[in-house]
Amino acid sequence: MDKETIKKINKGAIILIPILAVGSYLFWQDEIVAFNVILGGFISWLSLRELAWAVKKFFGKPMFQLTVIGLSYLKLGAIFLFLWFIAIKGLFNIKGLLIGFIATLIVSVKEAYAYIKKQKLENLSTQSQNEREDK
Repeated sequence: MDKETIKKINKGAIILIPILAVGSYLFWQDEIVAFNVILGGFISWLSLRELAWAVKKFFGKPMFQLTVIGLSYLKLGAIFLFLWFIAIKGLFNIKGLLIGFIATLIVSVKEAYAYIKKQKLENLSTQSQNEREDK
């Protein structure tokens, strides 16, 4: 994906996550849920950024898949340890984490779909221009 799409994902997550955190606080009257919405959104956003970095950095190099999978396992281990620490401190709420994760996922899927649709339209227009030139 290009930098413009990544900026749109960042902007969408920065706008949506705090709104959902405030909404969840108003709905459940619990600041731990709101904290977990922000935490879940941040972890999901950070995970997507790491994956995008790994693909850009290692794509086309030997052992690409193994490197990306290894980094993903390290990332999952770090997330697990962090969430375990949060749970020990009594700050863990699954509803909030899932809301944050899903919100970031929805924003990224929406922007990725828009990017693919734009690419498809550009390819079709380029293809039709090439066909006209061939005639």
